[in-house]
Amino acid sequence: MVKSSSGLVTLHVTFLCHLLRNNKKHSFKVFSEKEAELKTMENNSQEDQGIPSQPEQSYNNYSNKHNNHNNHNYNHNNHNHNHNYNHNYNHNHNHNKRGYPSIFKKNRNNSAEFSFYPDTPCQLIDFLGGVHYSPEQDNGVIFNRVVSFFQNILTTIEKEKKMEHFRMTINQKYSGFFVKIIEVDKGPPSKVLNCISCDLESETSKVSKLDYPSTTKERLHNLWMDAKARPMFVITPIRHVERLSECTEEEIFSLFLLSVQALEEEQRISGKKGMINFICMTLNHGNSRNLAHLHLKIRLPRHDFKYFMNNGWDKAKKEKYAILESGLYKRDERIRKIK
Repeated sequence: MVKSSSGLVTLHVTFLCHLLRNNKKHSFKVFSEKEAELKTMENNSQEDQGIPSQPEQSYNNYSNKHNNHNNHNYNHNNHNHNHNYNHNYNHNHNHNKRGYPSIFKKNRNNSAEFSFYPDTPCQLIDFLGGVHYSPEQDNGVIFNRVVSFFQNILTTIEKEKKMEHFRMTINQKYSGFFVKIIEVDKGPPSKVLNCISCDLESETSKVSKLDYPSTTKERLHNLWMDAKARPMFVITPIRHVERLSECTEEEIFSLFLLSVQALEEEQRISGKKGMINFICMTLNHGNSRNLAHLHLKIRLPRHDFKYFMNNGWDKAKKEKYAILESGLYKRDERIRKIK
C-alpha cells in the first residue's frame, strides 16, 4: 500500500478473508487490483438485485459475556401478530460460530467504506424483537445482541480504523438489513444559537415534535417530523450527545427500537399493507454532520410518506406539517445559524 499526499492510505490489493465455520484459522486470498475491481463490481451488482454480498472479511468481536443466553427460546406470545415481522427468526444462533461479517472497499470518491451484516439475515424489526419487545421478556437476550452488534461496529470504526468523520446508514432489502459506514469529512457542523433538538421552546420544535407510538415504553428519545418537511422522521436522544458511542446501552437499543415502532404505527394507522419499508436510516458523525446533536434520520419513499399522511394523519398533524413546509425552520430565530 502507498501513502498519498493527503495522508490517506491507498490500497492496491484487496485481502478477502473468510471465517471458516469449523473454527479453523482464517484463509486469505490475495486479488490483483483488476480482480479486486471486478469483485467489487460483482458485489455491487448483487446488492442492486437484493442479493447480499459474500463477506470478504470476518467481523468476530462479539462479547462472550452474552453467549450464556444463546439457548433461550424466544417468546412470541406478547407480539401483535397482525403485523408483518417474522416471529420465526432464529434467536438461538451461536455467535462464536460465525460472528458478524463485514466487507471493506474503496468507493468512487476513494473513501473507506465498510458494510456489516448480522450473522443471520433478517429484517431490522425482527433483529430488534418486534415493536412490543422489552428486555424483561427474555432476560435481555435480544437487547444484548443488538447493543453488542452496534457497539462492536463502533469499536471497529472509531478505535481500530481511527475514523472520526463518517456516515452510518442502515439499509434494508428483502434479504435483510445491513449497516454501511462511509468515510465523510465535509467540514464541522454549523453553529447555532440554540440546539434545535434540546430547545423544546422553539417554534420549530413545538410544531415538529411527535407523540410517542403506542408501543413505546422507554422515553429516552424524542420523535420528530423533519424540520425541513422532507419525507422522513427524525429521532434524537433527549440528552445532548453527539456520537452513537456516547450513548448508553439503553439509549442505543431504544433509538433503533423507536425507529421501527414509529414506522409500524404509521403503517398500522394508515392501513398500509406489506413489510415495513424505508430507504435508509442515517446517523452522521463528526464532520459528516450539519447539526451537532446526534440524530437518526429515517428516510422514506415519498409515495409511502404521502400514503401515511393522506390515510393516517389527523387534521392537527397535517396542519403542523404544512407549517413546516412553509419554511418555519428558516424563519425561526431561536435556532438560526451563527456565521
